[in-house]
Amino acid sequence: MNVVMIGTGDIAYSHGRAVVKLGGAVIAAFDVNRAGLEKYCAEFGSEALSYEQLDEWIPKADYVVLCTPPTKRLDYVEKVLSAHVPLYMEKPIATTLEDAKKLKDMEQKYNAKIIVGFAHRYRPAFQKLHELVASGALGEPVNVFDHRVGPGFGFRGSYFAPSWRTDPKLACGFTIESISHEWNLLTSLCGEFETMSANVWCTIDSLPTYDTNFSATMKIKKGGIATITASWSSDLGSNLKGYIGTKGTAFLRGRDMFEFDELTYKTEDMAQAVTITYNDSYKFDQDGVIFPIHQHFQDCLKNGTPICTPLDEGIKVLKLSTLALESSREHKEIILAERM
Repeated sequence: MNVVMIGTGDIAYSHGRAVVKLGGAVIAAFDVNRAGLEKYCAEFGSEALSYEQLDEWIPKADYVVLCTPPTKRLDYVEKVLSAHVPLYMEKPIATTLEDAKKLKDMEQKYNAKIIVGFAHRYRPAFQKLHELVASGALGEPVNVFDHRVGPGFGFRGSYFAPSWRTDPKLACGFTIESISHEWNLLTSLCGEFETMSANVWCTIDSLPTYDTNFSATMKIKKGGIATITASWSSDLGSNLKGYIGTKGTAFLRGRDMFEFDELTYKTEDMAQAVTITYNDSYKFDQDGVIFPIHQHFQDCLKNGTPICTPLDEGIKVLKLSTLALESSREHKEIILAERM
């Protein structure tokens, strides 16, 4: 399948290589940064578009990949969906619930096909964990947790700097931008939450409103508790997802903040635990992490199968992130049934 790329920052290179690996091409691209656009197009043999040319080229694509900052989306989404072209949209879908509603209105107006780029959901290690939970092998949830820390830019880290993430005009904060992954993974394992209490903390003097540390505790609707702890202020990276259930336990471990190195699980009818090792590194193979979600989306477009992370998933995640910030700001527990 052939795509048009809108936004040609770092992540767009992994998207482009995933498309090529699947036998397609990035036929054209657009970015407001002309130098970055020309560099990208030189690598992929793409047509470097002006803004005015988007209307001509979008209908030529099998789908469009949108990699702009989340504050710069609505106009591009309208162009794509009004041309009745499927859309891959990077997360988060927006920074406000008002913009999220506008996206939903457009999706319904044009009967659009949209996938949200929660790429970690499609990684083989997490897919195995999800399979264990969905099959009932681990039982109902008792304690489910997601722990991810690493050297972002909270103190000395430069993982994301300089970029739109640290631009005061574009930045949306750690909770909305990155914790979206945690919400997506946890809700896929737990289902709905009843309550949430959250706290955030900032360690960037130059961006005092940009949270870089996050914690939240949720009561799961069907029973048990769930927690998230995350930081971009650590000098060391660590990643641990866990599901403690009524019939078994599973841990997904990583040596860095985005790594999935091994999955260990044991159920009540197993004499010994089983450990599966994965060569699944975001740090050293970002392309490999991005590839499965494009493969899934292309399969959905070809075969008409349901999209695993549709726009509604992005809206739910943005609501949870927004309510978490409210919980921290107002020092209160949120009753989610009244707000979701």
